[in-house]
Amino acid sequence: MENRTEEDVSIIKVSSLTCIDLDNSDLHQSAVLLKQACLDSGFFYVINHGISEELKDEAFEHSKKFFALPLEEKMKVLRNEKYRGYAPFHDSLLDPKNQVRGDYKEGFTIGFEGGKDGPHGDKPFHSPNIWPNSDVLPGWRETMEKYYQEALRVCKSIARIMALALDLDVDYFDTPEMLGNPIADMVLFHYEGKSDPSKGIYACGAHSDFGMMSLLATDGVMGLQICKDKDVKPQKWEYIPSIKGAYIVNLGDLLERWSNGYFKSTLHRVLGNGQDRYSIPFFLKPSHDCIIECLPTCQSENNLPNDQMFNVHLPTLQSSTCTPKTDLGEACLDCGFFYVTNHGISEELKDEAFEQSKKFFALPLEEKMKVLKNEKHQGYSPVLSQISDNQIHGDYKESFFIGIEGSNDTPFCRANIWPNPDVLPGWQATMEKYHQEALRVCKAIARVLALALNVDGDYFDKPEMLGNPLAFMRLLHYEGMSDPSKGIYGCGPHSDFGMMTLLATDSVMGLQICKDRYVKPRKWEYIPSIKGAYIVNIGDLLERWSNGIFKSTLHRVLGNGQDRYSIAFFLQPSHDCIVECLPTCQSENNPPKYPAIKCSTYLTQRYQDSQVDLSIYKKQT
Repeated sequence: MENRTEEDVSIIKVSSLTCIDLDNSDLHQSAVLLKQACLDSGFFYVINHGISEELKDEAFEHSKKFFALPLEEKMKVLRNEKYRGYAPFHDSLLDPKNQVRGDYKEGFTIGFEGGKDGPHGDKPFHSPNIWPNSDVLPGWRETMEKYYQEALRVCKSIARIMALALDLDVDYFDTPEMLGNPIADMVLFHYEGKSDPSKGIYACGAHSDFGMMSLLATDGVMGLQICKDKDVKPQKWEYIPSIKGAYIVNLGDLLERWSNGYFKSTLHRVLGNGQDRYSIPFFLKPSHDCIIECLPTCQSENNLPNDQMFNVHLPTLQSSTCTPKTDLGEACLDCGFFYVTNHGISEELKDEAFEQSKKFFALPLEEKMKVLKNEKHQGYSPVLSQISDNQIHGDYKESFFIGIEGSNDTPFCRANIWPNPDVLPGWQATMEKYHQEALRVCKAIARVLALALNVDGDYFDKPEMLGNPLAFMRLLHYEGMSDPSKGIYGCGPHSDFGMMTLLATDSVMGLQICKDRYVKPRKWEYIPSIKGAYIVNIGDLLERWSNGIFKSTLHRVLGNGQDRYSIAFFLQPSHDCIVECLPTCQSENNPPKYPAIKCSTYLTQRYQDSQVDLSIYKKQT
């Protein structure tokens, strides 16, 4: 494995979006959530939409098969004058002021199937679709037509909630002149993975969508970014990750006009990261002869219709001037959570660690209890053995704790407990390798954190700090059970004890953060996983070092009926490190908020507060 330094680790800004449950019987509650999302960023997620994972996977598989065809074959279905069919690379130029050539993507557009002799045959954007040769791609058309109908159904469901959010009747947009006969286009996209904003090269240039709304499915490869305020210079771009089982939805220009600018059609773009990326957006517009004008609920004497909205000029896109230091500093000030990419941990090693973790948790309880955790917390913890908050029971999770191999007279250090190698061959070797890789990444992040705190990059490398760290890895398995109203959690609300945590998940949604624990009722936001990235969060000791400038944020895990696996790596300084306010984080007007404390003293107290007495388990075995 090549060595990576702090300069190689990329810190990325990710936007936190609202998640709308389309299966929620309380449409007015959903409308409140949707309204806030439309006011904030114009982007949100929808879940429980009814589109099966099998159909979505099949659509993506067929899409990849088409784009894998020779160019000569694809050019046989080159798009017509009504935009149906294949569009080659560089065919679309969405941001001409900043792009040196067209987008580094190819696409295939499918619209409403309307014949020339049909009721809309002579209308703009209606025509028969162009389809690839069925002998070359058997079943391709049938899959795409089925997916198209499902996406249209979902968009119409969202439109009903949108109507309520705009203080209209739920069926306001269902009229024939609006969504009764909509213009609805589905585009298959393939991005090469090439981008360099400094040279005007984009996978997809900055733009807002034209219509009412867009329903987006992606393959999980990161790339989509939004700019919440297009007029602020330099523009601030945030990634929008995909969530397994959820669709991304964004508002278009026509809905912004309908709402008199109240709801936002947000600027967005796609940056390549060296990987091929596939997506399927579905664009919903009203009927071709629909008159778009300000809704009656969105105007008043003091808020007249904005007739000039079509003349809004998109500002020039500025190339990013951010550095890992400034990006990370902003993230620590904002919520204490961020993602890291280019970390150097191979996907193969990560997948192997998850596979071995699942094998352990699949063992009979009797076998797992043979490695029940010791007094230094190494080993197996059963379900309900940890209490993170004011819960009726402990957390609905089980875990396995691996630490630094050390002498018994040092707090938190002792020889690790390992499962029987005859039962789980290769298990110990995999976990030891992953532990070393995670430790390397955390130390690289610590160097960037040092710079963000205005101390030398190697400040935390001292022997009494991270030269001899306490570094623990915890394998976690959540049952999928939660009911906050009854005090039942996958993992109750808590902040992490140490310096930082490096988290890998299996992409099953569950992790939530609360940016401000003192605001009531608390507002919880989901933190999705991003393919190829790790989630990092600040711990209590770093908050103390920074004098409260950086936040150790409250977070929890809610189950959603699915088993969920994660691997958390907790980095703490040496057991005898004295944690006290850094010199760069205090002044006459900002004296130290926390007294100096020994690392092992703080950790011991926090662990005692959160652990159930396991002697009851030992008596039963």
